[in-house]
Amino acid sequence: MTRRLGTSAAIMGLLAAAFTSTAPAAGAADPLLGAPVVGQCSDMSRAELDLPSYGEPAVDCAGTHTALVTSVLTLPDGLAYDSADLTELAVGTCSDAQRQAAGASRLGVRLTAYAIGWFIPTPEQQAAGARWLRCDLVLLGGAELLPLPGTLDVGKFPYKSTVSRCLTGPDYAVTACSEKHTYRATAAIKTKARRYPSEKAWKRLGTDRCRSATTSRTYRFSWPSKVDWKVGDRALVCYTQTKK
Repeated sequence: MTRRLGTSAAIMGLLAAAFTSTAPAAGAADPLLGAPVVGQCSDMSRAELDLPSYGEPAVDCAGTHTALVTSVLTLPDGLAYDSADLTELAVGTCSDAQRQAAGASRLGVRLTAYAIGWFIPTPEQQAAGARWLRCDLVLLGGAELLPLPGTLDVGKFPYKSTVSRCLTGPDYAVTACSEKHTYRATAAIKTKARRYPSEKAWKRLGTDRCRSATTSRTYRFSWPSKVDWKVGDRALVCYTQTKK
């Protein structure tokens, strides 16, 4: 999963509120009004990652920070902020930027705790003519965002525990393996299905494929959302139980 990691009804309400801005005035302005620049860092919280817009001041990238802007683009004319096309564009663009920043393949990045956030202009910025999308790279730590490492490139698998993907807590939230956890991602397997599998099919695939990709009697697995699938994520991720 990426971005809002399972958009809840409450978040959809926030999104709807952000989309009800007035139309920009004639002759208005720069579509990149208020947009950040690539390479800008933020001290973002996990709750802020789920908001439709983020406008807090940038912080010094040499200090502690939890988010990095990896891409900024101007939205095509006619693309509505509340459309499925925007979500698909955002997930595809931000996932590409995430892989580039991490120096990992499409499968490789699924074995990391890196995730994406994407944001649109505030209602006030939209009213002034802003039409942009920003992508941020973050590092998940369960209910929190962890500080990003100075070097984002993960190198070759197995990755350092500070960026490797693990699961924690009763809800099996993604976290870096340097934090307390109960399962560690040990394999990302490409699924060859032509269409998005049903939940039953995913469970059958996970039970079959992850049995030989894990080293514990108890194991878990996860699969991409329909949006992730549409932009090319076919990874079934297998998790081995740990004692930590």
